[in-house]
Amino acid sequence: MLDWIFDGIVGWVSSVVTKLMDAVSGLFLGALGTDMTAMEEYFPFVSKAFTIIQFTAWTLLFLITIWKMFRAFGGPITEAENPLTLLMRAVVFALLIGFAKPVFLYVLKIARAPYTALMDVTMGAEDFTFAGIESVLRSGLISVAAGTSIVGSLLVIILMIALGWNYFKLLLEVVERYVVVGVLCYTSPLAYALGASKDTSQVFRSWCRMVGSQLLLLVMNVWFLRAFNSSVGQYLGSGGALSNGHGSVFLWLFCALAFLKVAQRFDSYLASIGLNVAQTGSGLGMELLVASRVVMGGLGGFRSAGSVFRGGGGGAGGVGGIGGFTSKIMDRFKGNSYIRDAVVQGGVRMGAGGPLGFIGRAFGGFAAKNGATLNGDSISSVANRAPNQSGGIAGNIADRSLGNYLPNLKGKSLSGTQITGGKIATTATGADGRTSSISLYNASQFEKPNSPHSVVTASDGSQWYQMASGSGASEFFGTPNFTGAANEAGQVSATFPSAEEGTSLRTVGDGVLEASSSSGNSLWYSGAYFDEPEAPHTVMQDSNGVDWYAMNPNAEPPAFEAGDGAGEYNCAQFKQFMPGYEQDISSVNFSGSQEGHFEVRHDDGSGTAFYDATRYETPRGDYNTYEDARGSQWYAVHGDPAVERRPVYEDGKAVYDGENVRTVQTETVRYRATPNKFGEPHSRNNSESHAPKRK
Repeated sequence: MLDWIFDGIVGWVSSVVTKLMDAVSGLFLGALGTDMTAMEEYFPFVSKAFTIIQFTAWTLLFLITIWKMFRAFGGPITEAENPLTLLMRAVVFALLIGFAKPVFLYVLKIARAPYTALMDVTMGAEDFTFAGIESVLRSGLISVAAGTSIVGSLLVIILMIALGWNYFKLLLEVVERYVVVGVLCYTSPLAYALGASKDTSQVFRSWCRMVGSQLLLLVMNVWFLRAFNSSVGQYLGSGGALSNGHGSVFLWLFCALAFLKVAQRFDSYLASIGLNVAQTGSGLGMELLVASRVVMGGLGGFRSAGSVFRGGGGGAGGVGGIGGFTSKIMDRFKGNSYIRDAVVQGGVRMGAGGPLGFIGRAFGGFAAKNGATLNGDSISSVANRAPNQSGGIAGNIADRSLGNYLPNLKGKSLSGTQITGGKIATTATGADGRTSSISLYNASQFEKPNSPHSVVTASDGSQWYQMASGSGASEFFGTPNFTGAANEAGQVSATFPSAEEGTSLRTVGDGVLEASSSSGNSLWYSGAYFDEPEAPHTVMQDSNGVDWYAMNPNAEPPAFEAGDGAGEYNCAQFKQFMPGYEQDISSVNFSGSQEGHFEVRHDDGSGTAFYDATRYETPRGDYNTYEDARGSQWYAVHGDPAVERRPVYEDGKAVYDGENVRTVQTETVRYRATPNKFGEPHSRNNSESHAPKRK
């Protein structure tokens, strides 16, 4: 008896779903093409009001132009535009306002070519009716629920409703995308009115990008709907089997549902790569869901009929199965969504609308005041949106919830948190009482900052540039701690992926590492602690995206020897060390070798001073550059012979001849210029940071 009842329910629901799908299949693509016929006939007011929009645009263009021309009288202090250029641009855009509709319709003709081509592709698999899906699903589920026909019936009805619901939502997306294009067409004069001035031209460029993006979506509507229809036809013909011998009912169904989901969210995917597209779909879908809940409430009297069958276990299971399906739909709207909607300032709602949403948000606001937190998904629905759609989250609930979205801030004391589209700002207080102003910028919406920053990953997988300023800022750049041990090689390569193989590191100070490799020894300075040095260096990034300034290893002079008999040995050492220096030398003065310089003398009394290019600035005047046997660079400055008088000392005291100090003539070398030595990197001022530019 129960089997017969459930078979009847399944048959009725399946027939309703498939008839609805057949009724709307193919209707939308033919009616909503790349022209404005449907827009004008269904909404005749937009065509009548177009002239008013044009005059409004001309008025707006005139006011903007007059205001900009008036600013030109202020001269350079107002940074006004060139009046002649402004006037010419105003004339061009005034003409565009007059021809706004023909221009837009011409652009639609361009989009008509791929739209028509996709419509004309012949696919035999599309010759089907959705009514055949129910029987094929039932046949495929026999092996799964062979022992219980009621379970098989419930599976069929659940799968049919899921498929029909998602197909209908995709059709709603198609209609919304067409209407958006129509609105852009009939309001296009207002966009042209903003193109004459440089200050407002960005709005016009954004409008142009949005038009192109929406036309792309319009063409993709055909691609998605026809691809899905061909998939259904192919499935009905093959029973879900693949040419490789695999495949099943569930595999095809999951693929079909996933395809419909991707089609519905394709506008958000385009937005994530930088295209200006309108986010559609969720509003209409939620209104229909609320309407269906009202209808289900009105039909609640029928539920009492289930009591007739409660004597049998199968009846109870059947009613529970239908209720379970409804609860699965509503599981999408978690309680946390209503808390989010209750505290968000503006923006697009994440939960349901209508009376259900009103009640949910009321309870959400109560929960927020009593210590509730937002999960990562709720924060992501604000932080990952565009600024004009996101709204904002602030206050105590933002302070205690941000760690759920950004794991690196979990457990920290936060205050003054502001969460908006693409940007998050907060103040963190450490255990030592030092505070830091933290600013985070979404990497998909902002360019890479010029100021010191790290890259953190949120709970939704998005990348964020984290910038910190204040007395506790260094805590958020995580200087690694190394001891120079050989067993730290894995940690070194993981922290600095671009480091030379075999490099060992040792922490020698806050933000300072000593690096040892086959190239030599050098110091690395963290960009979070130090300004970029003037001395030669390379910029490296650690795994957190923090810049490090790796100083070039210093050049090392040869090991010269002291003593009266070491002259020839030192000259021979120099020849081997500096093979490119061809002039003969008579002696070497290596007293300054520890400071990166030494001097050689020639037989004519002249000399040449060598300076390590990694430690000294480029000399002024004439100089040469030599490369030693190890590949290091040296600046060579030539000096002329000279004679100078030097005081005579005995026992550390100057010797006097009467009132004058006794002097003696000494041969020396006079250099016209001596290069300055590079200074140590300066500590960075972390009192402020500069926000990056939006993409």
